[in-house]
Amino acid sequence: MFRSLRRVLVTFVALSCAAPLAAQSSVAFSLGPRIGIVSPDRYLYEQYTNFSGDGPVEWTDGSLGRALVLGVGFEAGRPDGGVFLRGEVLRSVDTWLSVSRSIVMPRVLYDAPYVETTWLDVPATVLVTTLELVIPTRVTLWDAQPYVLVGIGGKHYHFGEPTEANDVNAILPHDGFTWGGDVGAGVTVPILGLTLDLQGRDAITRYWSKTENDFVYSAGLLWRIR
Repeated sequence: MFRSLRRVLVTFVALSCAAPLAAQSSVAFSLGPRIGIVSPDRYLYEQYTNFSGDGPVEWTDGSLGRALVLGVGFEAGRPDGGVFLRGEVLRSVDTWLSVSRSIVMPRVLYDAPYVETTWLDVPATVLVTTLELVIPTRVTLWDAQPYVLVGIGGKHYHFGEPTEANDVNAILPHDGFTWGGDVGAGVTVPILGLTLDLQGRDAITRYWSKTENDFVYSAGLLWRIR
């Protein structure tokens, strides 16, 4: 009985040790910091208060400014190369939303209509998350490896209070998360045992029924952790 129990324990220990080694040989993981620039779409939103032509036409639109993004990325794939999975979390730094509230007064007799615009500055933070399938191309340039990518992602928007009083009843944005897709390309270069990754992608999402094409240009330095 004890011999059988010992045999079971030895077999269990051997299988427990062999499984991580097998997983380690089949999948490699890398982790590292990323830095970049996000160039948002021209308008984040555009909302009309009155567009019927009866009375003044009023609307509010908001535009996010270009901002620095910082974060972290990870990769998982076969050690011998090929298609691999990449994830990233990036947070914007010192981001501002420029809000303009406009009103077009109708023509009176021979007077031409005129537009009155009020501007508001709103602090904002954008958190960008992505999960991408990275597909290396067959083209190699010395040690550089170009690739294309496709994946899913999302953005979380957070907005503070405007720096000026909203005396004109401008429509201000609200916090929220929105899903979307990512397409792009990049290149990886091995440097001293690490991997330098240069990437550009279009982060496509929707906010207030408007499609956002935000371009993210980033660089990352990855090192293998397993």
